[in-house]
Amino acid sequence: MKTLILKASPREHGNTATLADEFVRGLRHVGCDDICEFRLHELDIRPCQACDACLKPPYKGCIVEDSFMSIFPVFRASDVIVFAAPIYWWHVCAQLKTFIDRMHPMLTYDREHSLATKHLVLLTAYFAQDPYGVELAIKTFESIAGWSGMGFDVIAYHSPKGHVRDDHAKMAEAFKLGESFHAWQKPELVVPCPVEGCAFKLPDYDRLAMHIVMAAGEDHLEWKASHLSQVHTLENTQALKQEAIEWLRSANLDTGH
Repeated sequence: MKTLILKASPREHGNTATLADEFVRGLRHVGCDDICEFRLHELDIRPCQACDACLKPPYKGCIVEDSFMSIFPVFRASDVIVFAAPIYWWHVCAQLKTFIDRMHPMLTYDREHSLATKHLVLLTAYFAQDPYGVELAIKTFESIAGWSGMGFDVIAYHSPKGHVRDDHAKMAEAFKLGESFHAWQKPELVVPCPVEGCAFKLPDYDRLAMHIVMAAGEDHLEWKASHLSQVHTLENTQALKQEAIEWLRSANLDTGH
């Protein structure tokens, strides 16, 4: 198992960097030593140019010549992706947001590189206890992971309490999350999305149902309008996911087994 750590905070020893280090300590404790780390604040990563060149043959990544392409092959080869970023002005800091906007080249469907075979971990810290800030930021990553088929875990730290290094419970949470990947295995992609024209295959009905619920393209919206009882909102994700799972089970989609 290969892990990529992306530290986004400008503070080298800040709360999110410290959580990432403790997560890594947990990984190493169970023998997961294949770890690569980047500090985004130290890199030259320009905003996405919206040229879509990365989505056209020969699909070699981004044509913008900057530090993003030093991360790109590591990201594609990694199984666990860790975003460690604080909340600034109601969302993740610009260093991470800029990287995320450049993630179009990661949209591949082969098992070796598909996002659906990866697991996303968000480590964040925030000062203001505002549900329209950190909670919506976390939901953004739930949506990204849900749509793309990735597994997802999050640890959030409320920083007015002081530095996270002094919060033994939160540090233990990060350590134990790292340890939890000791038996992680890359999943097979066996269940195709039933939406016509969608190339996604997911590991199981649970991941596929979340993909369907989170997807917002016109074809997926039409499918949901025909097969699910409600329009997707922030409050009904789990209920719609369960509806989608029940439909998928009744349809008995070919899993290739």
